[in-house]
Amino acid sequence: MDAEKLQKKYRDLIEKDLMRFWEKAFDTEKGGVFTCFTNDGSRLISTDKYVWSQGRMLWVLSRLCEMCGRGLVSIDRAGYERQAEKTFRLIADHALLGDGGVCAYLLDRDGNKKESISGKGFYTSYFVDCFVIMGMMEYARVFGKSDAAELGLRLFDKMMTYLGRGEIRSEPYPVKKGFAPHSESMILCNVCCVVRDALRKLGHPRAEEFAEAAKRHMKKILFGFYDPKLGLIREMVDRSGAFGNSVLERHIAPGHCNECMWFCMDAVEDGDAAILERIDRIVEKNMAVGWDREYGGVYRFLDRDGNAPHGGRSGDPYEDLILDTWDTKLWWVHAETLYTTLRCYLRTGKPAFGGWYRRTEEYVFRHFPNPNREIGEWIQILDRQGRPLDKVVALPVKDPYHILRDTMLIVELLEKYRTPAHGIFG
Repeated sequence: MDAEKLQKKYRDLIEKDLMRFWEKAFDTEKGGVFTCFTNDGSRLISTDKYVWSQGRMLWVLSRLCEMCGRGLVSIDRAGYERQAEKTFRLIADHALLGDGGVCAYLLDRDGNKKESISGKGFYTSYFVDCFVIMGMMEYARVFGKSDAAELGLRLFDKMMTYLGRGEIRSEPYPVKKGFAPHSESMILCNVCCVVRDALRKLGHPRAEEFAEAAKRHMKKILFGFYDPKLGLIREMVDRSGAFGNSVLERHIAPGHCNECMWFCMDAVEDGDAAILERIDRIVEKNMAVGWDREYGGVYRFLDRDGNAPHGGRSGDPYEDLILDTWDTKLWWVHAETLYTTLRCYLRTGKPAFGGWYRRTEEYVFRHFPNPNREIGEWIQILDRQGRPLDKVVALPVKDPYHILRDTMLIVELLEKYRTPAHGIFG
């Protein structure tokens, strides 16, 4: 298999499958995208709009327009740009909050704010803020919209004020008091990289502030959450620094780790060999532990010993999620694993990474594409044996992000290696 053929495979996936589904979900009148579909994509069950999905789609639309300009995909660029503008306006005009938070979690079709959880108000997760900021910044970078960048910066500064005061709201998975989540440094590393790139393109004076912030978050991940005895990233640590034996403290999330490692690669700009070597070791160990050797695919959660999650119980609802869904196979976990293993292989040439990529690719394209090709897209959640499950993952939505983002990034990555008959797998 050569890079040119592999690039065409993912380009076709974007053009003929994924975006064929999502174009039908565009709200061309009000802006944004409908996402409240059943797992198989056959039915739209609500026209409500989860704001983090709107921010994510704004990133996707903007990046696809740029890729089209470079000849990497073929889309209706003018139509996508119009949809990006309407999506930006939906968020900017309806989702932003006053002193009670940064971004609302949920809107109805017309943009009216709704409580996502009764009695908890409109502001329930800083993750929404993160995805809105990244969507706005990508929109600003691609289309030269300085006003969108300034708005994104104001939202970022406001979000960091809340986080700095310890007001960390992260529905649907609130963090147990006294614990520090890997996810906080992880998402902030990603956000800072996206902001950095947008501000550099616009010649903004704060660009290098975000480059340094991305590196700080990256180092916190690779040193603060890295367990040298295991060679793995811990998902949850006690803020005192102790490493206890509860389910929360013992569990790992292989797909989350793979996603985070390419965020860290984005943050490393100076080719720091020691940092890149640590990232590579983590990915190798993570795949060795996280792969289901009986049925194939990457587990959602595991205990740090590589077995089913176990340990002391504290009554935290997240423990129930870990114990109930640990052996499910999720679409986003495998999309992130495709990109991370391929990126590691192309950067290092190590056969182990090529092997993990090919193993993941074979599993993904055998199990996740929707059997009903008239609908298209992917099934979002499978059981351990690879059979579709009708379950909700985090939100009752079919999210337009991980598969699209990773396939788009793979197409861009392979452009660097696309030479005639360039055999990337020997």
